[in-house]
Amino acid sequence: MADGRSCSALWLLLLPLLALFACSPTPRVRVHLANTAAAAAASPSSPSPSPSSSSSPSSYPSSSSSSSSSSSSSSSSSPSSLSAPLGRRLKGKGSRRARSRRRANATSSRPLAALCARADEIPPPPACRRPPPCDLRALDPGARFNRHVVHGRYGRERKWAKHNVDPASRHLQNGVDWWVHRALPPPPPAHAPPPPAHARVFVAAYFSYLFLFAPHLAEPALRAAREAAGGAWREAPHRFFVAHGHPGSCVRGTAAVWRLVVDAALSCQDSQRTIAVPYVVSRPAWLVAPTLPPSERTTLLFFRGHLPRSSIDTKNVRRLLLQRLAGQPGVVIEAATAMANASYQPHSAYLRRMLSSVFCLAARGDTPSSRRTYEAIAAGCIPVIIADELVLPFSRRLRWETFSVRFSEQLALSKPLELVRSLREMPPARLAQMQAALLEARPHFLWHLDPTRPSAVDQILQDMCTV
Repeated sequence: MADGRSCSALWLLLLPLLALFACSPTPRVRVHLANTAAAAAASPSSPSPSPSSSSSPSSYPSSSSSSSSSSSSSSSSSPSSLSAPLGRRLKGKGSRRARSRRRANATSSRPLAALCARADEIPPPPACRRPPPCDLRALDPGARFNRHVVHGRYGRERKWAKHNVDPASRHLQNGVDWWVHRALPPPPPAHAPPPPAHARVFVAAYFSYLFLFAPHLAEPALRAAREAAGGAWREAPHRFFVAHGHPGSCVRGTAAVWRLVVDAALSCQDSQRTIAVPYVVSRPAWLVAPTLPPSERTTLLFFRGHLPRSSIDTKNVRRLLLQRLAGQPGVVIEAATAMANASYQPHSAYLRRMLSSVFCLAARGDTPSSRRTYEAIAAGCIPVIIADELVLPFSRRLRWETFSVRFSEQLALSKPLELVRSLREMPPARLAQMQAALLEARPHFLWHLDPTRPSAVDQILQDMCTV
């Protein structure tokens, strides 16, 4: 009997040890706990870590560690919880919750700019859109006149030559329509009251895109816009704004409203109200970044572009400059597509050449405006503008004479070498001032989706609210 009692007592002493051994953590967890204990011993003033406050490896979340501790404390009452391998228990519900928390934390800590750069839908998330400077609203005539065209419904690109392609996306050089539309609040529901009389309305018909990809929809888009606007279109045309980022995209029915134009040429000559806007310069990413990559500006004056047909550019400004300035020291002037064996080079390579130049020639071509004016600004290259009829954008607030050089077409045609000489002999102090002013004005000509930085869209909205 005594031997029986002794054996029973011995088993009672051994059972807790066996249970503890059965529920002990895996070697990886034991090593981590040993390291934690060693760290606590090395810092006597710090309190002992509790299971809820001790840090654990990312593959072993603290919730799983605490759940395994509770399992060991109730092992006698829940034997089935010990039958599953420990690794499988650690990959259970608690670990899934921890992974979800980690993903949420990573998303919330990601910069807003990175999130908004991917959010190119309309309307964008509220955090990716700033309130307009006045009561400015969007009138949507229908998806077939805006969203469908940028989604490639009528073609994804228009290819003119190798490395010269117009995409049906937000990167279209004439695509002011999309950018202004995205910057505005979404239209109210159909049952909402009409906008007040002081509200300004942007008509989100993408005439620039339709001109290139679906010209048969331009007139239907105008009819849909008129119908949606009602009598106000005739009675108060000054309240309405339409983007015509391509000089050939104007339709007669928009002549009385405010037109956003790169220049009032070709089909836009009948404009009664215009707001000058720049071409869209939105890529590559380094070109529209807050700061430019470092570079040595070793070229005095750079130009590369196509030569318009003489029937279009009767003044032949580019053609004459090419003939007279080719071979001048420090001058790089080249034709693309209009001369024998000429072609467009990859656009990024062309922009890199701007990045290595002090001045970039922006002579008129098919029309007074030229995208290279704004590419030069983005690349930190002082634009040399030769276009008498061009109205420069944002002139109400920006002093173009401080960061650009402008010559008359007559001077360029009669004394092209004098043009180069004046650039070459510019005093270093003045050149440094112009370069500093250019970098200060540069953010106002960039097209990007970062709501924390100024952009060209901000300037356009400001003009729409002040005219």
